[in-house]
Amino acid sequence: MQYKYITEVKNNDTVREAFNALTRKTFGFDFSGWYAAGHWGDLYLPHVLMEDCQVISNVSVNLIQFDMGGVKKNYIQLGTVMTDEEYRGQGLNREIMERVLQEYRGKADGIYLFGNDSVVNYYPKFGFQPSKEYEYYMPCKDLAHTEAYVMERVNMDEEEQCERLYERIRKDANSSDSLNQNDAMYMNENLSLYQFWLGAEYGESVYYLPETDNYVIAELMEDTLHVLQIFGKQKVELARLAKAFGEQVKEVVLAYTPVHKEDLLVREHKEEDSTLFILGDDLQCIEREKMMFPVLSHA
Repeated sequence: MQYKYITEVKNNDTVREAFNALTRKTFGFDFSGWYAAGHWGDLYLPHVLMEDCQVISNVSVNLIQFDMGGVKKNYIQLGTVMTDEEYRGQGLNREIMERVLQEYRGKADGIYLFGNDSVVNYYPKFGFQPSKEYEYYMPCKDLAHTEAYVMERVNMDEEEQCERLYERIRKDANSSDSLNQNDAMYMNENLSLYQFWLGAEYGESVYYLPETDNYVIAELMEDTLHVLQIFGKQKVELARLAKAFGEQVKEVVLAYTPVHKEDLLVREHKEEDSTLFILGDDLQCIEREKMMFPVLSHA
């Protein structure tokens, strides 16, 4: 049977709704809220196969630029890889993957994706190879004599507060001096993806530091502070940030690669049922230089 191959999804109501239906069925969420808020931009590009009005398979292309110490890298992340369970075993997803790679190979510095453990033998068939990632962390042995940052929670349900944060992200991306002093692999031109995460999962975890004029995305889980991202030019002292969350913090774990690694330890980053696959020599730097893709850049 011939299926329709469609790449215009966002602006086609019928196709978009069918794409969301398969996303809900496969992953338990969809992109309807992201679209309704006007945050689905032009950098997230689903490639679907349809039968009648039903999306039966998809591979999404995410165009992402990173600032790596002042060097701009244009990478492509493939995501939302899925096939309806009733259509599996027909090579549909392979067809999309081959067409996507034919279109985009050579148009970016590298292509990567995160695959679950059930498909570790699938992606190497297209030339991908698994890569390790590394996370940096800091034990907090004694915060009693550390001065805490004054910290204000940002209410992401208030449009004015949201817009101040988004304007900061836009301003930093458009600045000629855009070097982030916290994240060594900063996703600097994809506000849309930041808006997805801040709207979907981390909206309750946004804070502002008046002293440094930084925004921080962080979650305290028991005695571990997980820092997802820091926006702004100034370096944030992690011990002072930890103290702002309380002296019970025993460890700070970063969900990005830090610029300043002094006083930090490093270990292999392991995420349950997830493996990074890379395509292209440029991405060898992730394992070689002990880096990780920022969690808020996952798509």
